[in-house]
Amino acid sequence: MINTVIFDIGQVLAHFRWREFLIERGYDEVTIDKIAKATVLSPLWKEEDRSAIEHEQIIWDCCGLDPSVAEEIVDFFDHQRELVREYPYSKKLIEDLKANGYKVYLLSNYGDRNFQNAKKDLEFIKIVDGYVISYEVKHIKPEPEIYEALLDNYNIIPEEAVFLDDLLENLEGAKKFGINTIHFTNLEDALEEMRKLGIRI
Repeated sequence: MINTVIFDIGQVLAHFRWREFLIERGYDEVTIDKIAKATVLSPLWKEEDRSAIEHEQIIWDCCGLDPSVAEEIVDFFDHQRELVREYPYSKKLIEDLKANGYKVYLLSNYGDRNFQNAKKDLEFIKIVDGYVISYEVKHIKPEPEIYEALLDNYNIIPEEAVFLDDLLENLEGAKKFGINTIHFTNLEDALEEMRKLGIRI
């Protein structure tokens, strides 16, 4: 029986709206593509989430990937707080699960600076039972160490937990530990899948 629900944050409980932000800044598609390839779509973004390299070094390295948009890349990093917005349903979803007796945790790839802002801006973070974030353990999903940290820190029995993530590779990482998984594409389908597992929601 499922008694624990684990959520990813980005594209599950909060919108990672990097493209919308760049459009709002007035950039054309060519510039947006250049900035994206040097930041969120580059391997360096995973290192930003891991936070094993200094933040300033990550920015420098991203600028080095495409010096033609270095100024825009610096501006992008300066406004990272504007890249994430909580979905309207997120807080109530967690409140409803907790009211029905479930433990709720977060397991997410997030850099140190960004998560400090998230704790201020995202209301649902304040009501979960706990979380493991990549910068804390210097491992990112789907690396096994981050799942181990969550299970060990909160004494979670994998077979009694379900993990919702928008990326299949992260779900595969959870399955290796025996955790039930749901591929999150939208709220309605996710709720249906949760109910199939017997979750009261």
